[in-house]
Amino acid sequence: MLKIAVLDDQDEYVKQIRELTAQSMQNLGVRYRFKKYSQASQVLSDLLEKEYYDIYLLDVEMPDMSGLEVARLIRKECWGPVIIYITNHVEYAVEAFEVNAYRYIPKSMLEEKLPAAFAALAAQMDQEEDEYYKVERGYQFERIPYQEIYYLKKEEKYVLIVHKRGQSRVRKTLSEMLEELGESDYFIKIDRSYVVNVLHIMSLKNQQILLRDGSRLPVGKPRLQEVKQRILEYWR
Repeated sequence: MLKIAVLDDQDEYVKQIRELTAQSMQNLGVRYRFKKYSQASQVLSDLLEKEYYDIYLLDVEMPDMSGLEVARLIRKECWGPVIIYITNHVEYAVEAFEVNAYRYIPKSMLEEKLPAAFAALAAQMDQEEDEYYKVERGYQFERIPYQEIYYLKKEEKYVLIVHKRGQSRVRKTLSEMLEELGESDYFIKIDRSYVVNVLHIMSLKNQQILLRDGSRLPVGKPRLQEVKQRILEYWR
């Protein structure tokens, strides 16, 4: 299920955004949950409680804090969310992309641009889901989309694959797994025992990565700068 949040203090635009979102998700066949924030402080409160959304639709001009600053704080907490600005203030467009905004949509062009942004995102997600890892169990095969893998953990002669549907174990080394996943840009080795999927990284603080499933994994000190760089490159 896709989690979508809007930050806007103008009810007329919130209503329009809600309706366009509902129509777009129905057309795309995507289940979603929608939340409205009328104050930036409400977003920050949820961030502190580790409540994150997949897509944030942010107005720039807010009474208590600008949407630009909210986006910076979102990025400090988590790398993963898609940020789309929806605003009347086009003069902030260049600054907006400093936080890796996906789109900058003038409110006068909502009807055209917001559904197009959702459609582009859905196509991108479909492309990512086409990539999968195959696990063989005797005469049985399991296909795990790369996008659904949270992390890999070394366990003696095995590698534990932790993913959205549970856990799978393969008799391989972590290096062998990384080699097989080499064509994907998703995976980062953060420690001798762990490889994580950059798609699910929510934050990196104090040499610890928080993943979307709530897992907290250690980052080895020798790898810290490389891990930071890989994350920044992916979300640039």
